[in-house]
Amino acid sequence: MLNPAIVEPAKSNVISGNFWLRLLNNEQLSDCDDLEKLLVGCEIIAALDTVDLLAA
Repeated sequence: MLNPAIVEPAKSNVISGNFWLRLLNNEQLSDCDDLEKLLVGCEIIAALDTVDLLAA
């Protein structure tokens, strides 16, 4: 369960340095629930890892 005090609505560009908070607050994903957003994040990480753009 996500802590609502940490994940409050905010614009993605205001939240700096935290991939997951930016993803969970992304306006383009506002119609998705948090589980779907987490799945999208995992897919992004997997894609970046596949092309060696993600630091180990």
